[in-house]
Amino acid sequence: MTNTPAPPVTRTIDPLATTFEGGRLSLFDLYRASVQSGGGVRLEGRTFTNCVIDGPALMLVLEGVHFNATNFGPTGGDMRNMLFRPMGNVGIGAIPVRNCTFDRCEFQTIGITGSEELLKMLIDQVTTTD
Repeated sequence: MTNTPAPPVTRTIDPLATTFEGGRLSLFDLYRASVQSGGGVRLEGRTFTNCVIDGPALMLVLEGVHFNATNFGPTGGDMRNMLFRPMGNVGIGAIPVRNCTFDRCEFQTIGITGSEELLKMLIDQVTTTD
């Protein structure tokens, strides 16, 4: 008799949920599902706790977003490698996020753009580990 591994557990994510605890999710897939489900054109009012959030994606950080003990993922030793400066006043192609909290989350291949103040704060205050 051979031992076969159990199939991975598939977890269905409610794209309109306001709380996500644990697990792994794709930022783009969540955004697309949220838009298709009538959740609007931005991720808003969500709390992510102990989640791994996968890209590739570019997150447009708007007002009210908080990062608590967040691991921003591999940066090549320099936080600026994952930051993008907007060239105008609209972030076409970026996933807008407003009034969300990321608590003890880990980002994987997520770029970040937003206000000059946000970008400066991330450069000044986030310590990279790679």
